[in-house]
Amino acid sequence: MSCMSQCAKYFLCFFNFIFFIAGGAALTVGIWLFADRTSFTNLIAKLDQSDLLTKTDADVIKMMAYILIIAGALTFIISFLGYCGAMFESRCLLCVYGILILVVLILECVVVGLAFGLKGDVEKGTQDFLKDTIAKYYATTSDKIDTVTVAWDGIMSKLHCCGIENYRDFSENKNWTTMVGKMVPDACCIKENDVLKDSTCPINPTSFNTYQTGCYKAIMTAIEENAAIVIGVAATLVFVEVLVIILALYLACCYWRPQHVYRCVEPSGKE
Repeated sequence: MSCMSQCAKYFLCFFNFIFFIAGGAALTVGIWLFADRTSFTNLIAKLDQSDLLTKTDADVIKMMAYILIIAGALTFIISFLGYCGAMFESRCLLCVYGILILVVLILECVVVGLAFGLKGDVEKGTQDFLKDTIAKYYATTSDKIDTVTVAWDGIMSKLHCCGIENYRDFSENKNWTTMVGKMVPDACCIKENDVLKDSTCPINPTSFNTYQTGCYKAIMTAIEENAAIVIGVAATLVFVEVLVIILALYLACCYWRPQHVYRCVEPSGKE
């Protein structure tokens, strides 16, 4: 086998081995969360001295488990096929692997196309989903702070925004307005030196003491401002997927007839 074929083989082995391990880890965590979330959350709480996961709503944990299981299983299976196909020089496995990566690439293009083609519906659906997370899962008291609450507080503080469209989105969380007695969380309030500019902000939000921009708009603005990075990451992902498809099919060609392997890499007439 030529140097080029050897390089392609070991690149695919190394590439798929990394994703094989990552996929296996994600699948293991997902199954653990689904089967016994209490033991997992208690372990994490002991490791990072935090009880965020233990306070997180069971529905959120279940959703995380489903995502990890599906993503982990797909990554595990596809990378396993790629690794074994390259390592054991199996043209069948390499062809299946290349076709699966091609299907993934096509699905990604379809999703992006639908997102642009149905932009209005996608935006509304995304906003409704985000509003639902605030209405159902945003913590009402400090002793119930969970991952959803921490995530939203971090986004609002970092991007200087409040709610999805505006601070009135928190009124949809009835537990928040009735039990806490506040209109908005502290993360929505303008601060100076990490101290609230106006101490009455959580109870009486105004345009002078509260971030007026909705977080959905703030996130979209941040993405647009970093469009070069987003495009670069997307282009790199597509390039890697196309490269892997080409290498897999190239090796499959070389392994098609083992006794004539050199015909794939040397000029005709040399055997």
